[in-house]
Amino acid sequence: MSDGRIGLRRFDEGDVECIRLASSDPDIPKATTVPATFTPAEGLAFIHRQWSRAENGEGVSQVIVEVDSDRAIGLIWVALRPQRHVGGLGYWVVPPERGQGVATAAARLAIPWALVALDLRRLEAWVEPENLASQRVLRSAGLQREGRLRNFLTIEDRSSDALVFAVIAPER
Repeated sequence: MSDGRIGLRRFDEGDVECIRLASSDPDIPKATTVPATFTPAEGLAFIHRQWSRAENGEGVSQVIVEVDSDRAIGLIWVALRPQRHVGGLGYWVVPPERGQGVATAAARLAIPWALVALDLRRLEAWVEPENLASQRVLRSAGLQREGRLRNFLTIEDRSSDALVFAVIAPER
C-alpha cells in the first residue's frame, strides 16, 4: 500500500535500524513492546513478534516506509479486539520523522484496507488525553472522538484515562 510518498509493508530483518531509533525515544517503549534497551538481537526479536501477530490471529503489524528509499520510519498495527468485527489502531513514528504527516498518511492507507481485508465494522484507537499530536492524527485520518474511558490505560506503573476515537465501516 502506498500513497506515492508513504507506504506500508511487512517488516523484514533489514528494518532493525527503525527499531533502534524507536528504542531511543523515551515514550515509545513505555506503551509498546519496543525494547527500552536496544540490542540487535532485541531489535530482531521485535520484528519476529510482528510477524507472529498475523500468524497468531492477533492482528496485522506493518512497517511504515518512505516509498522512494524503502526506509522504515514507523509502525502501524491493527489489533483484532475480542468483539467480532472490531479492530484497534496503533502506530508510532521514529522521532526524526515526526511532524511531517507520516502517521496520518499511514493511517489513511491502513484504515480502508483494514475495514475490508479484516472484515471490520469498527476500527478504534485509544489515546492519552495529553497526547494532542496523536489526537490530530486520528482526526485527520477520519476517526471521530467518541468518549473517555477513565483509568483505562496503564503506562509503565501509572494509570491514565483514554480518549476513544473510531471510524465505522460504510454499509456494504
